[in-house]
Amino acid sequence: MMSYTQDPVFQTIQQIRTPQIVEEVLSQVWSRWSSHHLYSVKVTPSLTNYKPYERARVMAEATIVFADDNNSSVTLNLFFHVFAKAEIARQEFENSYTHNFLPCQGPPVFLIPHWQTVVWTLPNAPNLRELEQLLQPKKFCHFLVPPDQIPSGIEDYPTPKLLRYVPLKRAILAWENPNTHRRYFAKLLNATDAPHVVRNFQQVDAAFASGELGFSVPKFVSYNPAVRTLLMTEVSGTQFTELMHRVIPESFSLVGRNLARLHDCNLHPETVWTPSKELAVLHRHMKGLKLVLPHLTAQLEGVISRLEDLSEQLPFLENYPIHGNLFGDQILYSPNGIGIVDWDALSLGDPLYDLGRLIAHLIYIAGRQKISPPDVNACVEALLKAYEQETNRPIDRSCLVWHIATQLLLRGKISSLRKLVKGWQTHLDFVVNESERVLDGGSLYLCLPILNHSVLSEV
Repeated sequence: MMSYTQDPVFQTIQQIRTPQIVEEVLSQVWSRWSSHHLYSVKVTPSLTNYKPYERARVMAEATIVFADDNNSSVTLNLFFHVFAKAEIARQEFENSYTHNFLPCQGPPVFLIPHWQTVVWTLPNAPNLRELEQLLQPKKFCHFLVPPDQIPSGIEDYPTPKLLRYVPLKRAILAWENPNTHRRYFAKLLNATDAPHVVRNFQQVDAAFASGELGFSVPKFVSYNPAVRTLLMTEVSGTQFTELMHRVIPESFSLVGRNLARLHDCNLHPETVWTPSKELAVLHRHMKGLKLVLPHLTAQLEGVISRLEDLSEQLPFLENYPIHGNLFGDQILYSPNGIGIVDWDALSLGDPLYDLGRLIAHLIYIAGRQKISPPDVNACVEALLKAYEQETNRPIDRSCLVWHIATQLLLRGKISSLRKLVKGWQTHLDFVVNESERVLDGGSLYLCLPILNHSVLSEV
Protein backbone atom coordinates (compact mmCIF):
# COMPACT_ATOMS: atom_id res chain seq x y z
CA MET A 1 0.00 0.00 0.00
CA MET A 2 1.24 3.49 -0.87
CA SER A 3 2.13 5.94 1.86
CA TYR A 4 4.51 8.84 2.29
CA THR A 5 7.29 6.45 3.32
CA GLN A 6 7.38 5.02 -0.22
CA ASP A 7 7.22 8.39 -1.99
CA PRO A 8 10.56 9.39 -3.61
CA VAL A 9 9.49 13.04 -3.53
CA PHE A 10 8.99 12.93 0.24
CA GLN A 11 12.35 11.21 0.69
CA THR A 12 14.14 13.92 -1.30
CA ILE A 13 12.51 16.69 0.76
CA GLN A 14 13.88 15.02 3.89
CA GLN A 15 17.36 15.07 2.33
CA ILE A 16 17.07 18.76 1.46
CA ARG A 17 15.96 19.50 5.02
CA THR A 18 18.94 17.65 6.53
CA PRO A 19 21.74 20.25 6.78
CA GLN A 20 24.72 17.90 6.68
CA ILE A 21 23.44 16.08 3.58
CA VAL A 22 22.27 19.05 1.47
CA GLU A 23 25.30 21.15 2.36
CA GLU A 24 27.66 18.38 1.26
CA VAL A 25 25.82 18.04 -2.06
CA LEU A 26 25.94 21.80 -2.69
CA SER A 27 29.65 21.91 -1.81
CA GLN A 28 30.31 19.32 -4.51
CA VAL A 29 28.24 21.25 -7.06
CA TRP A 30 29.98 24.53 -6.25
CA SER A 31 33.43 22.96 -6.46
CA ARG A 32 32.67 21.71 -9.97
CA TRP A 33 31.30 25.11 -11.03
CA SER A 34 33.89 27.44 -9.48
CA SER A 35 37.63 27.45 -8.82
CA HIS A 36 37.10 29.12 -5.43
CA HIS A 37 37.91 26.95 -2.43
CA LEU A 38 35.10 26.76 0.09
CA TYR A 39 35.26 27.15 3.82
CA SER A 40 31.61 26.30 4.50
CA VAL A 41 28.12 26.03 3.01
CA LYS A 42 25.04 26.70 5.10
CA VAL A 43 21.56 25.98 3.74
CA THR A 44 18.32 27.22 5.33
CA PRO A 45 15.15 25.80 3.69
CA SER A 46 12.07 28.04 3.82
CA LEU A 47 8.95 27.45 1.73
CA THR A 48 8.00 23.83 0.95
CA ASN A 49 5.20 22.84 -1.41
CA TYR A 50 4.74 19.07 -1.44
CA LYS A 51 2.53 17.25 -3.97
CA PRO A 52 2.71 13.56 -3.09
CA TYR A 53 4.05 11.16 -5.71
CA GLU A 54 4.29 14.01 -8.21
CA ARG A 55 6.68 16.83 -7.31
CA ALA A 56 7.78 19.32 -4.69
CA ARG A 57 9.06 22.87 -4.66
CA VAL A 58 11.47 23.85 -1.92
CA MET A 59 12.95 27.31 -1.51
CA ALA A 60 16.18 27.71 0.45
CA GLU A 61 18.82 30.29 1.22
CA ALA A 62 22.42 29.14 0.82
CA THR A 63 25.35 31.05 2.29
CA ILE A 64 28.71 30.15 0.72
CA VAL A 65 31.81 31.17 2.69
CA PHE A 66 35.10 31.08 0.76
CA ALA A 67 38.43 29.91 2.14
CA ASP A 68 40.27 33.16 1.44
CA ASP A 69 41.98 35.74 3.59
CA ASN A 70 38.75 37.64 4.28
CA ASN A 71 36.38 34.67 4.54
CA SER A 72 34.24 36.43 1.93
CA SER A 73 30.78 35.04 1.32
CA VAL A 74 27.85 35.04 -1.04
CA THR A 75 24.17 34.34 -0.30
CA LEU A 76 22.01 32.62 -2.92
CA ASN A 77 18.25 32.03 -3.17
CA LEU A 78 17.75 28.48 -4.44
CA PHE A 79 14.67 26.78 -5.88
CA PHE A 80 14.75 22.97 -5.61
CA HIS A 81 12.30 21.44 -8.10
CA VAL A 82 11.86 17.81 -7.06
CA PHE A 83 10.21 15.21 -9.31
CA ALA A 84 8.93 11.67 -8.72
CA LYS A 85 10.63 10.45 -11.90
CA ALA A 86 14.25 10.93 -12.87
CA GLU A 87 13.48 11.32 -16.58
CA ILE A 88 11.20 14.31 -15.92
CA ALA A 89 13.89 16.02 -13.87
CA ARG A 90 16.48 15.40 -16.58
CA GLN A 91 14.14 16.77 -19.24
CA GLU A 92 13.58 19.99 -17.27
CA PHE A 93 17.32 20.35 -16.80
CA GLU A 94 17.97 19.89 -20.52
CA ASN A 95 15.19 22.35 -21.39
CA SER A 96 16.73 24.91 -19.05
CA TYR A 97 19.50 25.52 -21.55
CA THR A 98 17.00 27.03 -23.97
CA HIS A 99 16.95 30.03 -21.58
CA ASN A 100 19.39 32.88 -21.68
CA PHE A 101 20.76 32.69 -18.17
CA LEU A 102 20.55 35.85 -16.09
CA PRO A 103 23.48 37.13 -14.04
CA CYS A 104 23.73 35.46 -10.64
CA GLN A 105 26.47 34.67 -8.13
CA GLY A 106 26.25 30.90 -8.41
CA PRO A 107 25.53 28.18 -10.97
CA PRO A 108 22.28 29.29 -12.72
CA VAL A 109 20.87 25.74 -12.82
CA PHE A 110 22.12 22.26 -11.99
CA LEU A 111 20.83 18.71 -11.74
CA ILE A 112 21.06 16.40 -8.72
CA PRO A 113 20.36 13.08 -10.51
CA HIS A 114 20.01 10.78 -7.47
CA TRP A 115 17.44 13.20 -6.00
CA GLN A 116 15.54 13.65 -9.30
CA THR A 117 15.90 17.36 -8.65
CA VAL A 118 16.66 20.45 -10.69
CA VAL A 119 18.03 23.38 -8.68
CA TRP A 120 17.72 26.93 -9.95
CA THR A 121 19.61 29.91 -8.58
CA LEU A 122 17.37 32.98 -8.57
CA PRO A 123 16.60 34.97 -10.61
CA ASN A 124 17.01 32.16 -13.15
CA ALA A 125 13.99 30.08 -12.14
CA PRO A 126 11.45 29.85 -14.98
CA ASN A 127 8.38 32.04 -15.49
CA LEU A 128 9.24 34.98 -13.18
CA ARG A 129 12.48 36.14 -14.73
CA GLU A 130 11.47 39.79 -14.27
CA LEU A 131 12.72 39.31 -10.73
CA GLU A 132 16.23 40.00 -12.01
CA GLN A 133 15.27 43.58 -12.85
CA LEU A 134 13.35 44.13 -9.62
CA LEU A 135 16.38 43.19 -7.53
CA GLN A 136 18.40 46.00 -9.11
CA PRO A 137 17.66 49.11 -7.02
CA LYS A 138 17.78 51.65 -9.85
CA LYS A 139 15.57 49.61 -12.18
CA PHE A 140 13.15 48.82 -9.36
CA CYS A 141 12.70 52.51 -8.54
CA HIS A 142 12.28 53.70 -12.11
CA PHE A 143 9.89 50.87 -12.97
CA LEU A 144 7.59 51.25 -9.97
CA VAL A 145 8.23 54.21 -7.69
CA PRO A 146 6.37 57.48 -8.49
CA PRO A 147 8.80 60.19 -9.70
CA ASP A 148 8.24 62.42 -6.67
CA GLN A 149 9.19 59.55 -4.33
CA ILE A 150 12.35 58.33 -6.08
CA PRO A 151 15.47 58.80 -3.91
CA SER A 152 17.64 61.74 -4.98
CA GLY A 153 20.92 59.96 -5.76
CA ILE A 154 21.69 56.51 -7.10
CA GLU A 155 23.74 55.80 -3.98
CA ASP A 156 20.53 56.28 -1.97
CA TYR A 157 18.56 53.68 -3.93
CA PRO A 158 17.87 50.92 -1.39
CA THR A 159 17.95 47.31 -2.59
CA PRO A 160 14.52 45.63 -2.44
CA LYS A 161 14.43 42.59 -0.16
CA LEU A 162 12.97 39.36 -1.51
CA LEU A 163 10.46 38.20 1.13
CA ARG A 164 8.82 35.34 -0.66
CA TYR A 165 9.14 33.51 -3.94
CA VAL A 166 6.39 31.09 -4.97
CA PRO A 167 7.79 29.30 -8.03
CA LEU A 168 5.83 29.89 -11.25
CA LYS A 169 3.26 32.05 -9.44
CA ARG A 170 4.48 35.16 -7.63
CA ALA A 171 7.22 36.90 -5.72
CA ILE A 172 6.90 39.49 -2.96
CA LEU A 173 9.55 42.10 -2.22
CA ALA A 174 9.79 44.78 0.47
CA TRP A 175 11.22 48.24 -0.17
CA GLU A 176 11.69 51.22 2.16
CA ASN A 177 11.93 54.77 0.88
CA PRO A 178 15.12 56.23 2.42
CA ASN A 179 13.64 59.74 2.43
CA THR A 180 10.26 59.06 4.05
CA HIS A 181 11.07 55.64 5.62
CA ARG A 182 7.69 54.47 4.40
CA ARG A 183 7.58 50.75 3.61
CA TYR A 184 6.14 49.27 0.43
CA PHE A 185 5.50 45.82 -0.92
CA ALA A 186 5.94 44.82 -4.56
CA LYS A 187 4.14 41.77 -5.91
CA LEU A 188 5.48 40.17 -9.09
CA LEU A 189 2.68 38.22 -10.81
CA ASN A 190 2.62 35.62 -13.53
CA ALA A 191 1.01 36.49 -16.86
CA THR A 192 -2.20 34.56 -16.16
CA ASP A 193 -2.97 36.13 -12.79
CA ALA A 194 -1.77 39.69 -13.37
CA PRO A 195 -4.81 41.33 -15.07
CA HIS A 196 -7.49 40.32 -12.57
CA VAL A 197 -5.24 40.70 -9.51
CA VAL A 198 -4.45 44.29 -10.47
CA ARG A 199 -8.15 45.06 -11.01
CA ASN A 200 -8.95 43.55 -7.61
CA PHE A 201 -6.43 45.74 -5.82
CA GLN A 202 -7.63 48.84 -7.66
CA GLN A 203 -11.26 48.14 -6.71
CA VAL A 204 -10.45 47.53 -3.06
CA ASP A 205 -8.29 50.67 -2.92
CA ALA A 206 -11.14 52.72 -4.43
CA ALA A 207 -13.65 51.25 -1.95
CA PHE A 208 -11.40 52.25 0.93
CA ALA A 209 -10.93 55.76 -0.46
CA SER A 210 -14.71 56.19 -0.73
CA GLY A 211 -15.19 55.24 2.93
CA GLU A 212 -17.07 51.98 2.24
CA LEU A 213 -14.63 49.84 4.19
CA GLY A 214 -14.12 50.06 7.91
CA PHE A 215 -10.64 48.56 7.78
CA SER A 216 -7.28 49.36 6.19
CA VAL A 217 -6.11 47.89 2.89
CA PRO A 218 -2.89 48.24 0.90
CA LYS A 219 -2.92 51.49 -1.05
CA PHE A 220 -2.43 50.93 -4.77
CA VAL A 221 0.68 52.91 -5.76
CA SER A 222 1.55 51.72 -9.27
CA TYR A 223 1.53 48.82 -11.69
CA ASN A 224 4.09 48.28 -14.43
CA PRO A 225 3.02 45.70 -17.03
CA ALA A 226 6.57 45.46 -18.39
CA VAL A 227 7.60 43.66 -15.19
CA ARG A 228 4.04 42.57 -14.20
CA THR A 229 4.60 44.06 -10.76
CA LEU A 230 2.19 45.83 -8.44
CA LEU A 231 3.54 48.28 -5.86
CA MET A 232 1.44 48.90 -2.74
CA THR A 233 1.83 50.43 0.71
CA GLU A 234 2.39 48.37 3.83
CA VAL A 235 -0.53 47.74 6.19
CA SER A 236 0.72 47.73 9.77
CA GLY A 237 -0.39 45.41 12.53
CA THR A 238 0.07 41.95 14.04
CA GLN A 239 -1.05 38.94 12.04
CA PHE A 240 -4.39 37.80 13.43
CA THR A 241 -3.08 34.22 13.50
CA GLU A 242 -1.01 35.24 16.54
CA LEU A 243 -4.09 36.59 18.31
CA MET A 244 -6.05 33.45 17.44
CA HIS A 245 -3.70 31.53 19.73
CA ARG A 246 -4.77 33.83 22.58
CA VAL A 247 -8.52 33.20 21.96
CA ILE A 248 -9.73 36.69 22.94
CA PRO A 249 -13.44 37.05 22.02
CA GLU A 250 -13.25 40.86 21.69
CA SER A 251 -10.71 40.59 18.88
CA PHE A 252 -13.05 38.25 16.99
CA SER A 253 -15.93 40.69 17.46
CA LEU A 254 -13.89 43.39 15.74
CA VAL A 255 -13.08 41.08 12.85
CA GLY A 256 -16.74 40.08 12.52
CA ARG A 257 -17.89 43.69 12.24
CA ASN A 258 -15.29 44.46 9.59
CA LEU A 259 -16.04 41.38 7.51
CA ALA A 260 -19.68 42.46 7.50
CA ARG A 261 -18.59 45.79 6.00
CA LEU A 262 -16.64 43.98 3.31
CA HIS A 263 -19.54 41.72 2.35
CA ASP A 264 -21.95 44.65 2.03
CA CYS A 265 -19.67 46.97 0.05
CA ASN A 266 -19.96 47.80 -3.64
CA LEU A 267 -17.26 45.64 -5.26
CA HIS A 268 -17.62 43.82 -8.58
CA PRO A 269 -14.82 41.28 -9.05
CA GLU A 270 -14.81 39.03 -12.10
CA THR A 271 -14.17 35.74 -10.28
CA VAL A 272 -17.22 33.87 -9.00
CA TRP A 273 -17.19 31.38 -6.12
CA THR A 274 -19.55 28.39 -6.26
CA PRO A 275 -19.81 25.26 -4.08
CA SER A 276 -19.12 23.09 -7.14
CA LYS A 277 -15.83 24.92 -7.73
CA GLU A 278 -14.92 24.48 -4.07
CA LEU A 279 -15.66 20.76 -4.22
CA ALA A 280 -13.47 20.46 -7.31
CA VAL A 281 -10.64 22.10 -5.35
CA LEU A 282 -11.30 19.76 -2.43
CA HIS A 283 -11.17 16.65 -4.64
CA ARG A 284 -7.90 17.78 -6.21
CA HIS A 285 -6.21 18.46 -2.90
CA MET A 286 -7.47 15.36 -1.10
CA LYS A 287 -5.96 12.99 -3.69
CA GLY A 288 -2.53 13.58 -2.22
CA LEU A 289 -3.75 13.19 1.35
CA LYS A 290 -5.21 9.76 0.55
CA LEU A 291 -1.93 8.67 -1.06
CA VAL A 292 0.27 9.56 1.89
CA LEU A 293 -2.12 8.51 4.69
CA PRO A 294 -4.17 5.65 3.20
CA HIS A 295 -5.75 4.76 6.56
CA LEU A 296 -7.83 7.96 6.21
CA THR A 297 -9.15 7.14 2.73
CA ALA A 298 -12.51 5.58 3.58
CA GLN A 299 -13.37 8.16 6.22
CA LEU A 300 -12.30 11.03 4.00
CA GLU A 301 -14.32 9.79 1.03
CA GLY A 302 -17.36 9.49 3.30
CA VAL A 303 -17.01 13.10 4.45
CA ILE A 304 -16.56 14.39 0.89
CA SER A 305 -19.58 12.40 -0.29
CA ARG A 306 -21.71 14.03 2.41
CA LEU A 307 -20.42 17.49 1.44
CA GLU A 308 -21.31 16.83 -2.20
CA ASP A 309 -24.87 15.73 -1.34
CA LEU A 310 -25.41 18.64 1.01
CA SER A 311 -24.09 21.19 -1.48
CA GLU A 312 -27.10 20.51 -3.70
CA GLN A 313 -29.56 21.22 -0.90
CA LEU A 314 -28.13 24.15 1.02
CA PRO A 315 -29.23 27.73 0.17
CA PHE A 316 -25.81 29.32 -0.39
CA LEU A 317 -25.86 33.07 -0.91
CA GLU A 318 -24.48 34.51 -4.14
CA ASN A 319 -23.19 37.79 -5.56
CA TYR A 320 -21.64 39.12 -2.35
CA PRO A 321 -18.04 40.35 -2.50
CA ILE A 322 -15.82 37.98 -0.54
CA HIS A 323 -12.09 37.99 0.16
CA GLY A 324 -11.78 34.48 -1.26
CA ASN A 325 -8.59 33.42 0.54
CA LEU A 326 -9.12 34.53 4.11
CA PHE A 327 -7.32 33.09 7.09
CA GLY A 328 -5.52 34.62 10.05
CA ASP A 329 -2.38 35.69 8.17
CA GLN A 330 -4.32 38.03 5.88
CA ILE A 331 -5.78 40.03 8.79
CA LEU A 332 -3.52 42.53 10.53
CA TYR A 333 -4.63 43.60 14.00
CA SER A 334 -3.63 46.83 15.73
CA PRO A 335 -5.01 49.12 18.49
CA ASN A 336 -6.38 51.35 15.72
CA GLY A 337 -8.41 48.60 14.06
CA ILE A 338 -7.65 45.93 11.51
CA GLY A 339 -6.27 45.73 8.01
CA ILE A 340 -6.89 43.04 5.40
CA VAL A 341 -4.34 42.21 2.71
CA ASP A 342 -3.81 39.77 -0.18
CA TRP A 343 -6.74 40.52 -2.46
CA ASP A 344 -5.67 38.23 -5.32
CA ALA A 345 -8.70 35.94 -4.89
CA LEU A 346 -11.41 38.61 -4.44
CA SER A 347 -14.63 37.05 -5.74
CA LEU A 348 -18.41 37.12 -5.74
CA GLY A 349 -20.04 34.37 -3.72
CA ASP A 350 -21.28 33.28 -0.31
CA PRO A 351 -19.99 35.53 2.52
CA LEU A 352 -20.11 32.57 4.89
CA TYR A 353 -17.18 31.19 2.89
CA ASP A 354 -14.91 33.83 4.46
CA LEU A 355 -16.31 33.18 7.94
CA GLY A 356 -16.01 29.42 7.51
CA ARG A 357 -12.36 29.67 6.46
CA LEU A 358 -11.52 31.82 9.47
CA ILE A 359 -13.32 29.52 11.92
CA ALA A 360 -11.68 26.45 10.35
CA HIS A 361 -8.29 28.08 10.79
CA LEU A 362 -9.07 28.74 14.47
CA ILE A 363 -10.11 25.11 15.04
CA TYR A 364 -7.00 23.88 13.20
CA ILE A 365 -4.82 25.96 15.53
CA ALA A 366 -6.79 24.77 18.56
CA GLY A 367 -6.29 21.15 17.58
CA ARG A 368 -2.54 21.64 17.15
CA GLN A 369 -2.04 23.72 20.28
CA LYS A 370 -4.57 21.94 22.54
CA ILE A 371 -6.56 25.13 23.16
CA SER A 372 -9.64 24.80 25.35
CA PRO A 373 -12.79 24.08 23.25
CA PRO A 374 -15.00 26.45 25.36
CA ASP A 375 -12.52 29.27 24.69
CA VAL A 376 -12.68 28.56 20.95
CA ASN A 377 -16.47 28.45 21.01
CA ALA A 378 -16.60 31.81 22.81
CA CYS A 379 -14.51 33.38 20.03
CA VAL A 380 -16.64 31.82 17.29
CA GLU A 381 -19.83 33.07 18.89
CA ALA A 382 -18.35 36.55 19.33
CA LEU A 383 -17.42 36.60 15.64
CA LEU A 384 -20.88 35.49 14.51
CA LYS A 385 -22.80 37.77 16.88
CA ALA A 386 -20.87 40.86 15.79
CA TYR A 387 -21.32 39.91 12.14
CA GLU A 388 -25.08 39.46 12.50
CA GLN A 389 -25.44 42.74 14.38
CA GLU A 390 -23.53 44.64 11.71
CA THR A 391 -25.34 43.08 8.72
CA ASN A 392 -28.73 42.94 10.44
CA ARG A 393 -29.36 39.52 8.88
CA PRO A 394 -29.18 36.07 10.52
CA ILE A 395 -26.45 33.63 9.59
CA ASP A 396 -27.61 30.36 8.04
CA ARG A 397 -25.74 28.07 10.39
CA SER A 398 -26.31 25.00 8.24
CA CYS A 399 -24.43 26.65 5.36
CA LEU A 400 -21.75 27.76 7.82
CA VAL A 401 -21.26 24.17 9.02
CA TRP A 402 -20.69 23.07 5.40
CA HIS A 403 -18.05 25.74 4.91
CA ILE A 404 -16.24 24.94 8.17
CA ALA A 405 -16.12 21.20 7.45
CA THR A 406 -14.83 21.81 3.92
CA GLN A 407 -12.24 24.35 4.97
CA LEU A 408 -10.93 22.20 7.81
CA LEU A 409 -9.86 19.59 5.26
CA LEU A 410 -8.28 22.21 3.02
CA ARG A 411 -6.53 23.94 5.95
CA GLY A 412 -4.91 20.64 6.89
CA LYS A 413 -3.73 20.12 3.34
CA ILE A 414 -2.40 23.67 2.93
CA SER A 415 -0.82 24.21 6.33
CA SER A 416 0.35 20.69 7.24
CA LEU A 417 0.70 18.39 4.22
CA ARG A 418 1.88 20.97 1.71
CA LYS A 419 4.44 22.44 4.11
CA LEU A 420 5.29 19.16 5.90
CA VAL A 421 5.39 20.88 9.28
CA LYS A 422 6.37 18.88 12.34
CA GLY A 423 3.57 16.51 13.33
CA TRP A 424 1.76 16.85 10.00
CA GLN A 425 0.43 13.28 10.11
CA THR A 426 -1.31 13.94 13.43
CA HIS A 427 -2.69 17.24 12.16
CA LEU A 428 -4.31 15.51 9.19
CA ASP A 429 -5.85 12.83 11.40
CA PHE A 430 -7.33 15.66 13.47
CA VAL A 431 -8.82 17.67 10.57
CA VAL A 432 -10.47 14.63 8.97
CA ASN A 433 -11.96 13.51 12.29
CA GLU A 434 -12.97 17.05 13.24
CA SER A 435 -14.58 17.72 9.86
CA GLU A 436 -16.75 14.65 10.40
CA ARG A 437 -17.61 15.77 13.94
CA VAL A 438 -18.57 19.22 12.65
CA LEU A 439 -21.06 17.67 10.21
CA ASP A 440 -22.41 15.39 12.95
CA GLY A 441 -22.92 18.29 15.38
CA GLY A 442 -20.38 16.67 17.71
CA SER A 443 -17.57 19.22 17.63
CA LEU A 444 -16.55 20.42 21.08
CA TYR A 445 -15.44 23.72 19.55
CA LEU A 446 -18.81 24.76 18.09
CA CYS A 447 -22.48 25.11 18.96
CA LEU A 448 -23.80 24.53 15.44
CA PRO A 449 -26.48 22.23 14.01
CA ILE A 450 -26.08 18.65 12.80
CA LEU A 451 -25.86 18.62 9.02
CA ASN A 452 -27.49 15.60 7.42
CA HIS A 453 -30.37 14.74 5.10
CA SER A 454 -32.99 14.31 7.82
CA VAL A 455 -32.28 17.64 9.47
CA LEU A 456 -32.32 19.49 6.16
CA SER A 457 -35.64 17.93 5.18
CA GLU A 458 -37.19 19.28 8.36
CA VAL A 459 -36.02 22.85 7.75
